[in-house]
Amino acid sequence: MKSIRAHLVLWLVAALTAGAALVVLLTYTYAHEELDRVFDDELRQIAEAVHLREDWKDTGTVRVARPDFLYAVRAYDATGRLFFETMVTARPFDAPRSLEAGYSEVESLGELWRVYTHVAPEGIVQVAQPMAARQALARELSLRMLLPILLLIPMLGAVLAWVSRRGLAPLEQTSRRVQERDAGRLDPLPTQDVPTELRPLVDALNALLARLAASMDAQQAFLADAAHELRSPVAALALQAQLAERAQNPQTRAAAFADLKEGIARAGRMVEQLLNLERLQRGGRVEPPGPVDIARLARDVVGAFAARADTLGLDLGVEAPPSVVVSGAEAELRSLIANLVDNALRYAPRGSEVTVSLRARGDCVELEVLDAGPGIPADHRSRVFERFQRIPGDVTPGSGVGLHIVSKIVERHSGSIALEDAHPDAPLPGLLVRVSLPCAAAPT
Repeated sequence: MKSIRAHLVLWLVAALTAGAALVVLLTYTYAHEELDRVFDDELRQIAEAVHLREDWKDTGTVRVARPDFLYAVRAYDATGRLFFETMVTARPFDAPRSLEAGYSEVESLGELWRVYTHVAPEGIVQVAQPMAARQALARELSLRMLLPILLLIPMLGAVLAWVSRRGLAPLEQTSRRVQERDAGRLDPLPTQDVPTELRPLVDALNALLARLAASMDAQQAFLADAAHELRSPVAALALQAQLAERAQNPQTRAAAFADLKEGIARAGRMVEQLLNLERLQRGGRVEPPGPVDIARLARDVVGAFAARADTLGLDLGVEAPPSVVVSGAEAELRSLIANLVDNALRYAPRGSEVTVSLRARGDCVELEVLDAGPGIPADHRSRVFERFQRIPGDVTPGSGVGLHIVSKIVERHSGSIALEDAHPDAPLPGLLVRVSLPCAAAPT
């Protein structure tokens, strides 16, 4: 596991080392340039300070041996006759004698020398210095600069480690506070005295904790509501089973079993709705979205409910073009239509009509389910989309989650839903549910 602190200190020490190497390189370059300038000036001064005298001409050659002497000096006339020279035994200087004044670089016995030639009426003076001496002195000065830096780098590394420990202390404190949270404690992290750099992370964690708390509250509420809603159907099934056991004649027993079978079907539909609701609430999908022929889907759903509609004495039909394509999940759209049809069949009076219609309007598709039932009062239409919500006084069997499931599916498909009176002037205003969904390209 990588440590941010160790990673930070390592990179900083590496940066310091690279900086130290750069400083040494620049120091060497600058020292070499300065030494060249200083030593060139000394070469000129020494050459101009030599006074040629007659006694030197008479005596011939004068040799001086000084191993620690950095310069080689020699004097000669225009014919090349040597007056005198100093000879450094460690660095012999044996180069052609020049008659041109000024600076030059010559090679003598495999070594490069810097030479200044001074031309005077009395004679010519050459002062030479090996370039290696200058380079050695520049290296020595650079190394003297490097030693303190090398001693300083470990000290700076230790200081950086201490500073990073102090600087990362708020992060470690935040980590401990996050570890203290569990399912029973999802309160937000404190934001007082939080560094500016850490504030976005703390805010994001608080938002996550808030979402987790809301999700757990919703889950607990869902379990409580589901248990409450399932208690009545289960109790009714138990009562119907007891009635079937106590029946004295075949007719009574058959009626009791019919009621029991209908109760089992209602409980099954409720369980299926609860499962669909749970999947929609957690954002799960049973299939990826794609082009769906909703006209075919509407005809399939109406066909599936036809037998139930005949039993209830209702005229169930569908009005739709041959094909209308939307983009979505087929299973969810089937559930949407089925919940709307189921809701209409439960509230429509006997002998009335329930109609499912489809039409394309511009870039959207309108799905309408029309019944002639009691409708929904205007002041309750926004509340019926909440889960387990029933109109006060409504005794029609139901779980109160059908329209909530419909609204969630419409929301997931970027659509809209509206509730209106189907027959405002009739004794029973009925209900018109209008769902608008975006169109999609027709499938091949």
